[in-house]
Amino acid sequence: QTMSIDEIENNWNVFQKLCNKAVKDGMDELLESLGERLSTCPASSRLDQYSAYPGGLVQHSLDVTSTMSKINQSHELGLEMPSILRAGLLHDIGKVGSIESDYFVPQNSDWHREKLGQMFKFNDDLNRMSTSHRSLCLLQEFGITLSPNEWVAIQLAAGSHFEENRFYVGHEPTLALTLQNAKAMVIHKFKIGNS
Repeated sequence: QTMSIDEIENNWNVFQKLCNKAVKDGMDELLESLGERLSTCPASSRLDQYSAYPGGLVQHSLDVTSTMSKINQSHELGLEMPSILRAGLLHDIGKVGSIESDYFVPQNSDWHREKLGQMFKFNDDLNRMSTSHRSLCLLQEFGITLSPNEWVAIQLAAGSHFEENRFYVGHEPTLALTLQNAKAMVIHKFKIGNS
C-alpha cells in the first residue's frame, strides 16, 4: 500500500490542526522542526506490518486517535478530548527519530526488500531507545507537557507485555487502556485487510 502526495498532504494538515488544538506550548516548534520528516515517516519497516510507507506514521496516528474517540464515546469512559488527542497523535512520534536523524532509513538491500518486504531499516547511528521512550524524550525536548495519565499512556502504548511496562499491569489509567486497545484494533484491521 502507498499514499499519494495529496493524501499525505491532507493527512498532514489534519494532524497539524489537531496537534495545535491539543497542545499549546511547544507544538509549533515541534511541527516546524520535524514537519517534513514527520509527514513522510513510515510507521513500520516491513510490508507485512502496518503503514510501512511514506506518510504511514501520520495515517496510523490519526486512525488510532479516531478509534480512541469512538471507544471513549461508546463505553462512556469520560476521557477528555485533549487527552485523547495528545496520547493518540503523539504516542508513536518517536518513530521520526531524533531532532537531527531519522529512525527509519530506506532499506538498501534488494534481498531484504524482495524476500522480507523490508522497505526500511533502523538507523544504526541513533542511540538505542524504545519507541515510547523516544516519543516521550522528543516531547520533552520541545517542552511539551503531559499529564501523568498521558505520560503513562504513551509509555504503555506498545503493550503491557514488555518488561519495562509490567510494573503497571492492573493499574493502567483508562487513557492507557484506551490507547492500547485502539492501537491493537487499528493494527488488527490492517492485518485482516491484507490477509
